[in-house]
Amino acid sequence: MGRIFDDILNSYNKGNNAIRKLIFINVAVFVVTSILGNLPFESTKAIVRGLSLPHLFTDFIYQPWSLFTYIFLHGSIWHILSNMLFLFYIGNIFRDLAGNKHINRTFIWGGIAGGILYLILFNILPNYAEMSSSMQMVGASGGVTAVIVAAAVFTPDYELRLFGVITIKLKWIAIVKVLLDLVGFGNGNNDGGQLAHLGGAAFGYLYVKWMQGVIIVPDLIGIFRVKKHSSKPERKFKVEYNKNPKSGSSPHAKSDAPSQKEIDLILDKISKSGYDSLSKREKEALFKASKDL
Repeated sequence: MGRIFDDILNSYNKGNNAIRKLIFINVAVFVVTSILGNLPFESTKAIVRGLSLPHLFTDFIYQPWSLFTYIFLHGSIWHILSNMLFLFYIGNIFRDLAGNKHINRTFIWGGIAGGILYLILFNILPNYAEMSSSMQMVGASGGVTAVIVAAAVFTPDYELRLFGVITIKLKWIAIVKVLLDLVGFGNGNNDGGQLAHLGGAAFGYLYVKWMQGVIIVPDLIGIFRVKKHSSKPERKFKVEYNKNPKSGSSPHAKSDAPSQKEIDLILDKISKSGYDSLSKREKEALFKASKDL
C-alpha cells in the first residue's frame, strides 16, 4: 500500500507542472466524491453537499469553505472531461509563458471570483433568490475560464491548430467563450455556471493586466502585490551569473546562457506573434533558460 501512495506522489510531482497537478487533484476528487455520492448512506451524500457551493447566503454562512472546495467538484464525467481538456491545452500555453505560480493563482482565484458573482446575483435577482434552497453549484469552469482569458490577454495572437485543420488565435477562443456565456445567461439551462464563467473571465483579464503593470492593487490578501507601473509583464525567466570565481561553472557555460534582455525580447515576440514565430535560435535560447526554472 505504501508503494502505491509513493507511485501516486511521484506521478503528482513529476515535472513540477502546475497544470498536471491541478488535473491530478480534480480527477482524484471526482473519483472520491463520485464514490461517496453513490453510497447508500445519507452521511456520505452530506459530505459531498457540504463541499458544494449553495446559492443562498443563509446556507453559505454555515459552509464558507465551499467557495473554495466547489471548484474541484464535478457533476459528471463529461463535465470534468471538458474542463480538464481546456485546462490542459490552453493552460499549458499560459504556464509556459508565465510560470506555475500564475497558473495556480489564476485558476484558484478565478474559481473563487466566479463563485462570488454567482452568490451575489443569485441572492439579488428575484428569479433566482426564490429558487429551491437545495440548488448547489460545482465545477472548475470559473477557474478554467480565468486561465483561458488570461492566456488570451497575455498572448492574444498565439495560434492554435484545432483538429489539425483550423488555425485560430487565442483571443478569438476567449472572445467566443465569453460571448456565448453572456448570450446564454438567463435561458435557465446553466445560469449559475455561466455566472461562474463570467466571474472567472473578469478575474483572468484583470490579473494579467496587473501582471503587465497596467493596474495597481493593494496587497490585501497576498494574491496581488503592489508593483511599480511597467509596460512589460513579470518575467518567468531570470538569468543570474555566478560572480564567485571559484565556482565550478565553466566560461563556456556562461557564454552559452541567454541574457535576461534576450529572454525579454523573445517573450515580447511570443506575446505579439505566438511561439511559432520564433526562429530556431530563439527557441533554443528559450529552452536553455527554461531548464534553470
